[in-house]
Amino acid sequence: MPAVPGNLTEVNFGHLVGKAPEIIFTLNAPNAKPGVMIPTEPVSVAPAGDGSFTANLQSTEDMMDDAWYTVSIKWLDSPGKYVKADWPDWQLRVPLGGGTFSDLFGRPPKNSLMFYVSLSAPTNVPQGSWWLEDDPADPDNPLNTGNLHQLRKV
Repeated sequence: MPAVPGNLTEVNFGHLVGKAPEIIFTLNAPNAKPGVMIPTEPVSVAPAGDGSFTANLQSTEDMMDDAWYTVSIKWLDSPGKYVKADWPDWQLRVPLGGGTFSDLFGRPPKNSLMFYVSLSAPTNVPQGSWWLEDDPADPDNPLNTGNLHQLRKV
C-alpha cells in the first residue's frame, strides 16, 4: 500500500504537543479496483511528537472511478476537553508509488467538466469527460443519436 509521509506543524512551528492531533483521510466516494471494493471508511493517523506522520492509503490512480481523499485534522483544546478541527478543501490523489503529502494534494478545479461533440468517440481525453454523439456541423445528420457518454479510463 502506498505510503504518504508528511508533517503537521502549527503556525508557530510547534506540533500540537499534548493536544492528541489526528489526521483523517476519507475517500471521496466508494470505489473499486479489479476484484476489490473500497468503502469510504476513514483512515486515521496520529502524528509523532515532532509532527511527522505516514498514512498508508490505497492508491487512487488505479481506481475505477475518479477518486481522491479528503483530509481533516482534529485536536484537543488546551485544557484537553473540546475537539477542534479543520476541514481543508483539498483533494489528495495518491499514485501507485505513494509520495509526500505536500506534493499530492490540491484544490479541485473550478470547472472540471469537459464535453466533446462528434460522431466518433474522442481518444486521450481526461477521465470524467463527456462525449455527445452528434455532428456539430449538421444538426440534421441522420447519424446523430444525441447520446451522452461519460468517458472513463480503460
